Amino acid sequence: MKDYKVIIDKLNLIQHPEGGYYRRTWQSLLKSDIIDNSGKLIFPMRSIGSSILYLLPSNEVATWHRINCDEMWHYYSGSPIRVYVISNLRGMESFILGPSFSEGELFQLVIPRLTWFAAEVVEMDSYTICGCTLYPSFTYADFEIAERSKLLDEHPKHADLINHIYRK
Repeated sequence: MKDYKVIIDKLNLIQHPEGGYYRRTWQSLLKSDIIDNSGKLIFPMRSIGSSILYLLPSNEVATWHRINCDEMWHYYSGSPIRVYVISNLRGMESFILGPSFSEGELFQLVIPRLTWFAAEVVEMDSYTICGCTLYPSFTYADFEIAERSKLLDEHPKHADLINHIYRK
């Protein structure tokens, strides 16, 4: 577990407000108006994509949050990571990103915009390195950490999980 701090230093990562450590590695120079399926303008003249490297140690969680962008997670290295997703349409779902495709682990996962999600490392005393690519580009104006009481009011049947993953 100690070696993750060396990786943080080598990759020049900083603390992320949701938990873990990150660094932006790419932002598209292309810009466009972003519209939804109905033709409504959602993002006027915005960079079309960005990505980060993300490291989550097992003694932290990526607390419940949502983003006003589609986000694709990519597994790179370390322990598998469990991503929890809660939506009104599909309820609570759990996905594992990791190297064991034959055991049902995924290499990538897309989280639709405005969907609550959280994550934790599967193995104790370890860490996960993954990447996140956002469409359109990420800005903190699009980022919201859940208020526990509001999330519990919206999804009371998932109270145990919400409380478990809410900033250990």
